[in-house]
Amino acid sequence: MSLHSFAKRWPLGLPLTFLVVTAQEAEKPGILRPTDQSVLATGSVQVIARAGGEVSLDGKLIRAQQPAAGRQALSVQVLPGRHELIWKNAGTQQKIQLFVSTPGGLAAPAGWKVYTPHPPQAECQTCHAEEKQEGFKMSTVAETCFTCHQQKTFAAGHAHNDEVFAECVLCHNPHGSAEKFHLKMSRETACKQCHG
Repeated sequence: MSLHSFAKRWPLGLPLTFLVVTAQEAEKPGILRPTDQSVLATGSVQVIARAGGEVSLDGKLIRAQQPAAGRQALSVQVLPGRHELIWKNAGTQQKIQLFVSTPGGLAAPAGWKVYTPHPPQAECQTCHAEEKQEGFKMSTVAETCFTCHQQKTFAAGHAHNDEVFAECVLCHNPHGSAEKFHLKMSRETACKQCHG
């Protein structure tokens, strides 16, 4: 059953954003950047992961910094080829496959997409503030997004009401994605989560 069909039958009258956020909370990833089956450029790979877990690359533990409440940033030099990132915490683990390419070098596995970090030039402190419990500089995620993005321009490209539009992270990954527009999934799949 699609989320849209489920929402039509939802008896409690809770907003649709509650359903989507609840579904996402149940599957919180440990690794926030990069995404699974990403193709990256050679050089330093920037990893963002939830705090409290250990991150390893190809079986070797990576040391981390603590840039914001509940998050850790890691940077590691990676050689061309296929690699595996693993995040472990209290019996839970997440695996991310990534491929580092070089011009004229090895070909990435079929179906894997180029990963684009977001924001491309910013540091963690651009959006996050350690002293706040939720870890954001502004009181909501949307307010944080609109410190860089122009809300009027952004609104022109979205056909959602203000309630859904205010929840940017329902569809977009604020740390980056291998999908267009930093979507968490393909546009077709993202739209079908609510529109059946």
